[in-house]
Amino acid sequence: MSIVVNSLSFENAIIDTSDMTITEYDTDSVRTYSLLELLKRWDGVVGVTLTIRRSIQLPPDDGRDEY
Repeated sequence: MSIVVNSLSFENAIIDTSDMTITEYDTDSVRTYSLLELLKRWDGVVGVTLTIRRSIQLPPDDGRDEY
C-alpha cells in the first residue's frame, strides 16, 4: 500500500497567539507565517495528527557519578 505524507515543520520558532503568527529564526533570516492560514490548509482534513514539540540541549555531564 502506498502512503502520501503531507506535513509542515518549523524549527526554532515562536508561536504568537496575539497576532496568530509563527516566526521561525535561523542564523541568516527570520520568517513569519500566518498561523491561521497554515491551519486553514488542513481545515476539514480527516485523520490529521498534530504534534507540537520543544527540544532543548542537555547540559554536558560533569563526570560525577550520582548513583
